[in-house]
Amino acid sequence: MGFSALINSSLAKSTWGKYKSGYNAFACFEASRCSCSTFPIPVETIRSFVIWCHFTRNLAPSTIKAYISSLKFIHHIQGFQSSHITEDTLLPLLMKGSGNLTSQNNPRHNSRRVVTLPVLLTLGSRIASSKWDPLQKQVIWSACTTGFFGSFRMGELLAPTESNFSPTTHLTWNDVRASSPTSILIRISQPKSGEPGGEYVDLFPFLGFHCCPVLALKNLREKQQAQGMTDDTLPVFRFTDRKYLTMHTLNQILASLLQDMCTTGINTISCHSFRAGIPSTLSLFPDLATSDLIKGWGRWHSDCYQRYTRLKLPQKLNIFEKITTALHTVADSPP
Repeated sequence: MGFSALINSSLAKSTWGKYKSGYNAFACFEASRCSCSTFPIPVETIRSFVIWCHFTRNLAPSTIKAYISSLKFIHHIQGFQSSHITEDTLLPLLMKGSGNLTSQNNPRHNSRRVVTLPVLLTLGSRIASSKWDPLQKQVIWSACTTGFFGSFRMGELLAPTESNFSPTTHLTWNDVRASSPTSILIRISQPKSGEPGGEYVDLFPFLGFHCCPVLALKNLREKQQAQGMTDDTLPVFRFTDRKYLTMHTLNQILASLLQDMCTTGINTISCHSFRAGIPSTLSLFPDLATSDLIKGWGRWHSDCYQRYTRLKLPQKLNIFEKITTALHTVADSPP
């Protein structure tokens, strides 16, 4: 019991979901050939699985790679080594071949468009002009500004379904507090990184463009409280009908409001597009921000990440001042 509890808590829920998908795909593969492998799974079987994923299931190379990673992880959970998979010389060639064939057959890749500040401002104006009720507008807008300025993975902020969530995984008002009179500190209790104790992200005021994340969250809090929605143990982003905002719902909203900026099958704007907004802007100004600073702000794995988590509030504010300078510079760019 204790072993299972610790293992289950070692990874984010979304990561467990990906591993489960890989295992389920392998189970389908086994069923298709009426076989049942025992651990450790022979490398010849893993190679056949890759071929099946590509030609039978028509899966993307990145998905196949993720499935192989899940099988290696399951080996470790079962108490077996996975070195025979990692060290196999043919698997990388099979994966490279899958990538090459995919590129040849699909020359126009679907690419995710980054939400830049001009795109965020356009989104805000369209949310404001919609016929939604004020709280619905504020829920969606505050989620977008929080995701953008915090470079969040939206799965860290939003509930998985409209009626279900985990208070230890998804953002509730208990995870939001003031870190200073003007800034907000958000705690991600189970981040993808698996960092013990969670990760903390500061949001600072961004004035002059009507897209301040601090003001958006404060307005959301006030509107919810006015509706009698005062339970701090429930998700931050919830509507008047008590339903929760999900990634699926937000993706639909983005597709509808920004359809003129996207081309189906070529580029899309989705929840994932917010995460790279500030880092992509900072990358345009190498004299203003180093690559380590960019990685640190986005909480990508790097040595800088460890340094960033130990920075005090004034140091983080100094970093955000550089971000503000970069955003102001690109504010007038076309969306």
